[in-house]
Amino acid sequence: MFANHQSTWETLAFLVLFPDVAIVAKQELLTIPVFSWFLRKSPMILIDRESGSKAIRKMVEESQAALAQGRSVLIFPEGTRRPASEPIEFKRGVEFLYAKLGRPVLPVALNSGHLWGPSRSYKRAGSISISYLDPIPPGLSARDFTRQAEQLLEAERRSSWPQAA
Repeated sequence: MFANHQSTWETLAFLVLFPDVAIVAKQELLTIPVFSWFLRKSPMILIDRESGSKAIRKMVEESQAALAQGRSVLIFPEGTRRPASEPIEFKRGVEFLYAKLGRPVLPVALNSGHLWGPSRSYKRAGSISISYLDPIPPGLSARDFTRQAEQLLEAERRSSWPQAA
């Protein structure tokens, strides 16, 4: 599964919604006090994005292992938290994961950035929406997968959510 990434909220929420999920996360998050303890205790797939193809290989191998154990894999293909008002734009890692795993992929759209946005120094009260969209079947080209996935999340972002404040 993949989701847009607007706040820290979804990282925590997915561990509650899907207790056995293996979340692909950047290794530099281990430098954040308290949060790093949480990451080490959670079933994360930690990658060093600076290591290029080695990071991709590790991400694919650990994702295959998680799936073999009956766990789901979650990636935030934008690579980092982005404001809710910015268009959805994926990094290339998700293409490799999609191509190598050969599994249907569940797109998940979130609007958490309206309340817990990355550029906000405070959190606002309100309801966060999670939209589970139609799965994308395996077998598309990497380019077609990325185009379709970005368009699905972008359409949901534009049609269902208020513009960022």
